[in-house]
Amino acid sequence: MKKNILIIACIIMLFSIVFFLGNWHYFSDKNPQIVEDGAVTIEAEQLQKNNMIKLDGEWSFYPNVLIPPQVSLDSYEDKRIAIPVPAKWHKYVQPNEEEQGLTIGTYHLKVKVPVEGQYGLYIQTIRQSNRVFMNGIEVGGKGSPGETLSEYQAENNDKYTVFTQSRNNELDIVIHVTGFHYPQAGIIYPIEFGTMQATQQHYRIKVLTDVLVSVGYVIFGVIYITSYIQNRRRKEELFFGLFAILLGLYMSFINQKVFFMIVPITHALGQLRLQLGSVPLVIMCLTLFIYYMYPQLAKKRTLYPLLILMGITFFMYAIYNPFTHNLRATSEEEVTFRKLVYIALNAPVVAYNVWVLIRVLLKRLEGARYILIVLIAICSYSVLLAINFITDIPFDYSEILLFLLMLFGFVLLLNYRANAAFIKIQALSEELLTHNQMKDEFLLKTSHELRTPLNGIVNLSKSLMEGAQGPLKRTQQEQVILIHNITQRLGHLVEDLLFSSTHMTGEIRVSPRAVPITVINEVMTEIQNIMPKNSHVRLITEVDKELPNMLTDELRFKQVLYNLLHNAIQHTKIGEIIVTAHAQQSQMIIQVSDTGTGIPIQDIEHIFTAFYQVKKQGQKEGLGLGLSIAKNIVEKLDGAIYVTSLLGEGTTFTFTMPLATEALVNNEPIFTTMGTQAATEVLKLDLPLFYKGNDKKILVVDDDHVNIKVLADTLALKGYTVIAVDNGFDAVAYLKTNEVDCLLIDLMMNGMSGYELCKQVRKQHDMLELPIIVLTAIMKHSDLVLTLQVGANDYLQKPVSMDELLIRIESLLAVRQSSIDAIEVEMNYLYAQVTPHFVYNTLNTIIGLSYTNMNDTREALYCLATYFRAKLNVHYRNSLVSIEEEIELVKAYLSIEKMRFVDRLTVKYDIDESIQLMIPALSIQPLVENAVVHGISKKLEGGTIEISVQREGQFVRIKIYDNGVGIPDEKLQQLLNGEGSRIGFVNPLKKFQLMKNASLRLYSEAGKGTTILILLPEGDGA
Repeated sequence: MKKNILIIACIIMLFSIVFFLGNWHYFSDKNPQIVEDGAVTIEAEQLQKNNMIKLDGEWSFYPNVLIPPQVSLDSYEDKRIAIPVPAKWHKYVQPNEEEQGLTIGTYHLKVKVPVEGQYGLYIQTIRQSNRVFMNGIEVGGKGSPGETLSEYQAENNDKYTVFTQSRNNELDIVIHVTGFHYPQAGIIYPIEFGTMQATQQHYRIKVLTDVLVSVGYVIFGVIYITSYIQNRRRKEELFFGLFAILLGLYMSFINQKVFFMIVPITHALGQLRLQLGSVPLVIMCLTLFIYYMYPQLAKKRTLYPLLILMGITFFMYAIYNPFTHNLRATSEEEVTFRKLVYIALNAPVVAYNVWVLIRVLLKRLEGARYILIVLIAICSYSVLLAINFITDIPFDYSEILLFLLMLFGFVLLLNYRANAAFIKIQALSEELLTHNQMKDEFLLKTSHELRTPLNGIVNLSKSLMEGAQGPLKRTQQEQVILIHNITQRLGHLVEDLLFSSTHMTGEIRVSPRAVPITVINEVMTEIQNIMPKNSHVRLITEVDKELPNMLTDELRFKQVLYNLLHNAIQHTKIGEIIVTAHAQQSQMIIQVSDTGTGIPIQDIEHIFTAFYQVKKQGQKEGLGLGLSIAKNIVEKLDGAIYVTSLLGEGTTFTFTMPLATEALVNNEPIFTTMGTQAATEVLKLDLPLFYKGNDKKILVVDDDHVNIKVLADTLALKGYTVIAVDNGFDAVAYLKTNEVDCLLIDLMMNGMSGYELCKQVRKQHDMLELPIIVLTAIMKHSDLVLTLQVGANDYLQKPVSMDELLIRIESLLAVRQSSIDAIEVEMNYLYAQVTPHFVYNTLNTIIGLSYTNMNDTREALYCLATYFRAKLNVHYRNSLVSIEEEIELVKAYLSIEKMRFVDRLTVKYDIDESIQLMIPALSIQPLVENAVVHGISKKLEGGTIEISVQREGQFVRIKIYDNGVGIPDEKLQQLLNGEGSRIGFVNPLKKFQLMKNASLRLYSEAGKGTTILILLPEGDGA
């Protein structure tokens, strides 16, 4: 606090010193009075070194008259009096009441000079209008002095110079002055005399000083406004810039009035409007600057009234004053009152700024000491300005001191903030580097930690799918497959994170070798195959197959190309994506261009940064690692990558790869894997190819005969039966008439792509019934995995490792066998539930018949024997029986029930005995039993049951109808959802759900009966 008080005291002292030194003659009784009785003699020594001489003393004065220069002053000798200069003349003149109080007078001075020559006067305001004559010649003036009000025109504190040639070593100076109700009128400032050269030099120095101050403020303001325009964040820079510019303009309106030297506004009222109107604007900008500099100390509810007050003040004094109607004052009292009103309007805002400044100092906010220097300087200057406004005492050189203090204060403030920002940024940089390193380590550790449990989940789910712990129910197996697939996708995300972490730590590994340029076509073709058919994006490849080989890592190269293509597809809704390649010197230059949305300029330099994503209408896709990974792979392979983009027109990514030398191509080793490159010799196989092996059949689909040969030989050596075709259409045709255990599909095929083949196969066979492995050239990617999983169980990337392929096939065959075992177990479980239920009801019926009719009892026992024979055959035939055997069981059961109900039960059959169909055992009989027990038996009069088996198109329709009591709607819905307690209905429903393409429908109405419709594809089994 003591330092702040010291700063305030020093600044006030500086302004006081400058003020008193510049105006000492106003406060000193020892000013040299060289003029006596209207005459002065100038010595040669006084004119040396271009000194200016103040013509202070007693001038001759002729009150209440304007003496023309051509008239001799001797005729007015009786009116001549002595008047001190500089001084106010109100004691020496009498207002002319006929002219509303106009006052006039003539000043006269004779100056004797040592030598003939050109001499000049520097005049600092003669109120309120004046005209200067030297040696009888008019040499200058401001305003228009006159004896009548109509001739009078006021000046506005104008400073100027006049020059003339001496005559007989003498200068005769006559000055006409007119005043109009102004308290400080006459020659109130010293008139300075000197040679023409000295006068011009003196005036130029004053003008140059004003120019430097004004231009300095304006430049200072422009710098701050430019700084604000660049970042648009710190509004205090904007308002300080406006404050400095307006203050610079105001400085050009006063003193030497350099602004009016450029803009010729000569009318005093126009100049006065600019002077008075600019002050409230300066104060307004200063107030806003302080508000935005220290918003915690200023309140809007206080700020807004102050700004409104300044707006009103500006309007009144710069545009139109509704109280004075822009008319001049008619009395000295009115002039003084207007000045006080003007000060009163501006004072509250200045006081508010001072109050905020005091709070800044008390709270010791950031940069308060430097702001203190500036604001105390402004306040001190404002006080001097007010003194000048009221008393007309000049404050020369104070504006220079204000400018220097403001410059000094803000330079220190900027330097302080720059140092503080630098220290803060340095600390943040060190902290960010530490956090970045911690982040890399965290990603690396987290990826490793996640990989272990994910691998555990994958292996455990795979073990469950393969039936290692026994067969699962089908629904359980489907859930395990879902868990396995989701875990695999998570595993790929973890691999992306792990890869990102390793490239950040420089641990990425590559294996460069000679790779043909055709790898680009392979990746493009595969991506075209997996793109939606209704896509409005065209993929175009412009790559010459004769281009030389590249020295690169094939897998990593594919990853880079896929990442760039994937990025282009994401940002191109309609248009085309073009991939080009050409060799230049020792580099292969590959370009991926799209006609998409483009990249904003501010994002281009960041798009290769890990986890950075361009904002896209609130949508975020992926992790933002694709381009970062691509860049690091390219650089690791001794290439370079860069991007050009126009917003709304498209983007082009360009990357380079070194070319492989001829020696490297010739010495390239032969890999024991199935690759994607074309064979040097064309191989033509006789298809379909068939290798007889064990009972596990594998269908291979690939349009490359070399690949077919490699795959078929490998699989045949493992003992599998292999069937191979070279297109998707032949594969679909083969599957319609034959069963296979596994399908190998190349994703990139002519005609029907592997992707389309997957979808066709899945229309007839689910993922458990027929596993599919897709062979793809594209790098592993979570989005691609998700797309392929629509139809494929697994995929392998080319070049395919045969050992890995065989392991995948064995695993999927184990999963398929486990699914078959699960269906068998679930069927047997359902039979175990149904059998006791049916036997219990049948035995009760036979016991009842034994008391009344032995013949019917024998018939019932025969039917029961038929049932037991069917039951025993179930286990022998793997839970499937022919529909003929199931109908025989139904007839046996209904014969028993007919014996119980006699005339109350009517049975009708409509059976097409030519139908050959395998269905789950005990699937129709329980439904018939349910109709009899829960439908017909509950009606006193009994009812009718109808059994129908007929063809309906490609399906067999089984209908069971009864006209019993029916089923309420709520109970009906429970049965259809598998939630009912009726074993005789729920178990058959579950059995038919296990059959492929089977459907069961139930229609019932309370009191009217029930209809069950079963549709089964003819010729299919479970």
